[in-house]
Amino acid sequence: MGVFPLPGRRISGRRWKGSIVVVAALAVQACTIGGPTESAQQIATGAEVLLESTASMPEIDLQSPAATDTAPLLPVYWLGEANGLLYREFLPAESTGDPIAAAVWAMTSSEPLDDDYYSPWQEASSVNTSISPDNVITIDISSDSFAAGIDAAVAGRAVQQLVYTATAAAASAGLIASGSPSSVRLLVDGKAGYNAFGHIELGSLLGRDVSAVAPVWIINPQDGTVRSDGTVIVQGSTTTAHPTLEWRVRRVDGGGVPAEDVVGGTVPVEAGSSMIGLYEFSVALEQGTFLIEVYEPAESEPGTAPAADAVVDDKLVSIR
Repeated sequence: MGVFPLPGRRISGRRWKGSIVVVAALAVQACTIGGPTESAQQIATGAEVLLESTASMPEIDLQSPAATDTAPLLPVYWLGEANGLLYREFLPAESTGDPIAAAVWAMTSSEPLDDDYYSPWQEASSVNTSISPDNVITIDISSDSFAAGIDAAVAGRAVQQLVYTATAAAASAGLIASGSPSSVRLLVDGKAGYNAFGHIELGSLLGRDVSAVAPVWIINPQDGTVRSDGTVIVQGSTTTAHPTLEWRVRRVDGGGVPAEDVVGGTVPVEAGSSMIGLYEFSVALEQGTFLIEVYEPAESEPGTAPAADAVVDDKLVSIR
């Protein structure tokens, strides 16, 4: 079982085409994903990676509408350029029998759809994974995936990026029950105790650190969406305590610069699972390219532009 990328080709999130085959058993499964020359296959304070279970930070079930019309997609987490917090996208994958390995490899080898996100990882030449009946995901990743020259804080976030991606892929593929706790054992070149990025000793099980996730997400639509229907349904999540979030839509001119506001408003936050709140609103747009922004409400003067310290997520959408 595995994925076989084309020789010499770097797989971008914008160009990666294909599908995945889901492994449905909860017994131990093992696969490998490799780079072009090989076949088949988070927030930390300083260098301290906090251990949390997915029961305290469950995977958000809401998926991209594209996932309902095409082959299954891979959940991949990225770091925000502005704040270093985690955001999730869904990327199509090459054919593979192991969605966990495929998602982790995509995390190291692909590019985010949204230019506001990035990954501090380098493309891994191999990723091996297995999952035990008690939901311990073992990932054996090649040492060439660890970039040099990043600081301890980013290193901790990068480890959480991998933990979130692996556990999300397992949950999305049905390899662990929704909301069930899981953890990650990270090996490097087959060995435990690797000093990740020169800052983090990988000696114990890793879980999701709830503080690693960005407090405001736009999940649908994904960045760069092009559509013919001008009615855009915006869906997302938040971990803030705000009962409402604010949003606005701005037209983008030919140089990619947001121009005048088109429309804006507030949206109520509905209770989701655990500490996650969900929101949804729709907006009717004419032909053109637009920037949709969702953000925390300002302490004063609600309905205005986001405050300087507000957490904002935004997506570009084109109506043709």
